[in-house]
Amino acid sequence: MMKYYKIVVNEFDETGIDFNAFVDVPAHLKGFIAFGQNDQRLQFNEEKRTVTGVLISVGTQIYRNSEELGEHYVSFDAQTVELINKKAAKKGYWSNLNLMHDADQVTKGAFMTERYIVSNSDPKKPNIPDVFAKQELQDGSLIGSYYIEDEQLWQDAKSGKFNGFSVEGIFEKKEVKLKTNINMSKQTKSIWDMFKKDKPSTDKFTDATTADGVVVSYDGELVEGTAVLIDGVPAPEGEHQLTIADGSVKVVVLDALGIVVSVADVVLQEDESGVTAVEVADAMRSLMSEVNDRFTAIETTNTDLASENAKLKLEIESFKASGKFGANPKKTDEPEKKKMTIAEMVTNKK
Repeated sequence: MMKYYKIVVNEFDETGIDFNAFVDVPAHLKGFIAFGQNDQRLQFNEEKRTVTGVLISVGTQIYRNSEELGEHYVSFDAQTVELINKKAAKKGYWSNLNLMHDADQVTKGAFMTERYIVSNSDPKKPNIPDVFAKQELQDGSLIGSYYIEDEQLWQDAKSGKFNGFSVEGIFEKKEVKLKTNINMSKQTKSIWDMFKKDKPSTDKFTDATTADGVVVSYDGELVEGTAVLIDGVPAPEGEHQLTIADGSVKVVVLDALGIVVSVADVVLQEDESGVTAVEVADAMRSLMSEVNDRFTAIETTNTDLASENAKLKLEIESFKASGKFGANPKKTDEPEKKKMTIAEMVTNKK
């Protein structure tokens, strides 16, 4: 089974990069962006003589084959890239440049003019440039630009002999337990076409859908250690609810490399009548809607009655003010009838 490793760099040892290289096929498969007409690749601005490219791509699975580890993949996370950049800047290693990782082809024909970590989520960092949109960079990736003085190097870069940057140095590797092979993204395929290399084969992946309707893919079972991908690149870090092809629902937590660190089933309980929680919820929503409609009708009726009562009250007050209904009874010439006690009534009757 193919193994996967995370690149590790420590603060106070020799780990980190010591050289950058102009190469024909960069390991991360992210090509140069040259400043020229329509910002298209390999159209160079003769005046600026500048090329910009990805130095380190966060989350990209990079194929390696060594005697010690055999075939495997390595990747960088954002924290490691930031430490690599800081250590290389402190030691002045960003000035070290060679061609094709050849120690005999160290060149002073180009020098770095700028370097920056990009992020669309951190307001303190520059956004990922639009010209890199098709390369599907993740936050924390490192971009750099070189001014090329050497005429031959400039012509080689323009002709396509060199297509990108590739860092080199001393790195530790920490194995990441995966249960999947990394699917090649659309962008990776196009770059292989662009570099005129053989296309890698792609595996059959299982699809799932997030609560937001985004389709993700994975190989094998959706368990701890499984890599979850969106169009071939690691899915965003965090908690996601996924609906699987069989209709089951799971909540997964992904790390910065899109790897599942925990997974839990969402169980839809069913009572003795065979009614599921979803059906109960739908029925409750329907009932609440009907109750709300009735309550609204009652409120409308009460409002109408209150309006009628207020109108009647105004009419009564108006009649009182007109004197038609006086507070004192009308006087007459008839003698006032005297009320009699029961004893008087008996005496009179006799």
